[in-house]
Amino acid sequence: MPSVRAQARPPAVPPAASVWPGRLLGPCAAGAILFVFWAAMLMSLRSKSLTADEPGHAVAGYSYWRFGDYRLDPANGNLPQRWMALPLLAGNHAFSPANSGAWLLSDMGTLGEEWFNRMGNDTAGMAFRGRAMCGLMAVALGALVWWWSRRLFGPAGGMVSLLLFVLDPTILANGALMTSDTACALAFLASAAGLWAVLRRVTVPRLLLSGLAMGGLFAAKMSGILIVPIALILALVRVFSGPAVDWDIGGLRRLAGWRPRAAAVFAVAAAHAAVVFCVIWGLYGFRYQAFAVDAVPGSRLEHDWTELLGPSGAPGRPAAARAFEFLRGHRVLPEAYLYGQAHVWRFSRQRSAFLDGRFSVTGWRWFFPYAFLVKTPLPVFGVIALAALACRRRPLYGLAPLATLFCVYWAVAIASALNIGHRHILPTYPPLFVFCGASALWLGPSALPAGTGRARWPGLALLGLIAALAGGTAFCFPNYIAYFNAIAGGTANGYRRLVDSSLDWGQDLPDLRRYIENHPGEGPAYLSYFGIASPDAYGIPAKYLYSVRGQDVTPGMQILNAPADQARSRLDALLRAHPEYRVVGGARPEDGTVDVIVLKTAASLRLGPGTYFISASMLQPVMYELSGPVGPWNARYERIYQLFYSAVKPLMSDDPAVRDAALRAHAPAEWRSALAYFDLFRFARLTAYLRKRAPADTVDGSILVYPLGEADISEAVDGPPPELGADIPVRSGLFKPAPLP
Repeated sequence: MPSVRAQARPPAVPPAASVWPGRLLGPCAAGAILFVFWAAMLMSLRSKSLTADEPGHAVAGYSYWRFGDYRLDPANGNLPQRWMALPLLAGNHAFSPANSGAWLLSDMGTLGEEWFNRMGNDTAGMAFRGRAMCGLMAVALGALVWWWSRRLFGPAGGMVSLLLFVLDPTILANGALMTSDTACALAFLASAAGLWAVLRRVTVPRLLLSGLAMGGLFAAKMSGILIVPIALILALVRVFSGPAVDWDIGGLRRLAGWRPRAAAVFAVAAAHAAVVFCVIWGLYGFRYQAFAVDAVPGSRLEHDWTELLGPSGAPGRPAAARAFEFLRGHRVLPEAYLYGQAHVWRFSRQRSAFLDGRFSVTGWRWFFPYAFLVKTPLPVFGVIALAALACRRRPLYGLAPLATLFCVYWAVAIASALNIGHRHILPTYPPLFVFCGASALWLGPSALPAGTGRARWPGLALLGLIAALAGGTAFCFPNYIAYFNAIAGGTANGYRRLVDSSLDWGQDLPDLRRYIENHPGEGPAYLSYFGIASPDAYGIPAKYLYSVRGQDVTPGMQILNAPADQARSRLDALLRAHPEYRVVGGARPEDGTVDVIVLKTAASLRLGPGTYFISASMLQPVMYELSGPVGPWNARYERIYQLFYSAVKPLMSDDPAVRDAALRAHAPAEWRSALAYFDLFRFARLTAYLRKRAPADTVDGSILVYPLGEADISEAVDGPPPELGADIPVRSGLFKPAPLP
């Protein structure tokens, strides 16, 4: 944190109107820019499919309003989910029944996928309305950036900060998505601004507004708890430095000594705690139970509390687990909120991640610094340097809340093992852009050489950098999620640097369909897709490989169970939808139903030549469960693959006698499991082979295109191991395959 120097107000800034026309720097201009920014975000998403997290967030918010039930996605913010779902309440949308398995098990992913893809709802309209609502939060965040920078650095400073904000690809990429990231960034900046204001002058309206902003932060994302150390640092700054605290409740009093200031800070903290407490309880209906009072019996959260916290009283139990147990036992906060915090604590400690050719399940200290380096436009670094030079001889007291927010958040991010997306440092960009408003000081009269009307070179450089930023941002429209700067080799090489929400979040199905339509005659298309949108719904003419969700991926074998009088109609419907299946057996359980066993043809079980479209997040082996083939292909994975390959090879034979003999040798359930594991490990081996060669093309940088012939397939599936890397240790235990047939 920069040094602070006592000063009542920021340094006076000469009026920019003497250089710049006031109308170009005023509120009307800022409002027009923010409106265009909002429209640009929505236009950039018009050709994008739903990203992986959006359906789950939206369906959770909808269920909060409609059912008063908080079982879905409690690990993310209740407030942004409610906000994005508001326009969805007006439609008569079909929803899963209360006794469906996904609802009873709090399976947010399946419910979101069904709600948007399988129930006949207006997917495009729902996505547009929800994204438009979230975009308004990005507009509010931009307005706050402009306002704060304008107060510190004058009208020109406010405009510079606003332009950096609205032209940043990270902001444009995430601003209108139906997630909690933008809401979190807005709430962090608003909380820092509100707290700094109330610590300068304590009034009832300021206390209330600051408390509401902080309550919104706690309800925006579980990382909102980081405001506690931020508030503590700012409180210490105000107690021991700066101008007197004005206590304007029951009469104005100026508190100059550290003891009366400390007492005032304590009172402010107590007021904030009370407001935050009420906001959290209010958003959960002032009810402890996560489930609605009329919930169907058998409802359960996705993970039980023992799975999250470990057995009660177990030796060596972490202090955090004991703290959560205490809060639960005394019902200090709503159950869903406590569950969300415990979920984040449990599952953020170990998560598979990829970074510039490396793999880990515990993360790297340099993940987020590297992501910032390669995902931030290069002109922004130049503006940061100009701002630092402009501030080098100026008191920095007014920057204390921005610097504290920036530094504390960065310190925690660097220490985090949750290295799955550049978006997780989104809250650090707004305070940085506010600070960059200082670069506009080079445009004021104080930056002009005496007796001339010409700006010094820093002012011209600033204008050039903003113009370069605008040009680069326009050039990469609408592919902002996949943006990488020249340090990373540009968007075309992004898949070598980062994946997941930093590049490929499942957003490019519409352009994939257009790509396939525009490249006919290049053989059958194969697709491995990372996301929760439905390739079927977008009419993707491809055979599906292993995919992270697998909602459109048909398994090698299915066992269709149906009442006896419905078995024929259901079987006919299945075979019409999936002609690659053949009936290979059946049974009649004692419960009056019929089991029909269908198996893919030998040709469908094999991989063939064609064009393989692989999502970047599937190419890098991090999107499996931790029990799967995470990290580089290695000797252990090769042994498992060869075991399953030898087991299922008879089923890929064109000789019916060989297939029938194999099917008779083992139970259908064993075959179904073996085929699923084989599909997983064969795909992992295929991607290990593909990582050794450059793609022929990409779809918007996120989906890689590989034309493969017979020789390529043979080498990938039957050739020597494509790589033999290190085995990544996983604390929860190594993969143990199911019994082989």
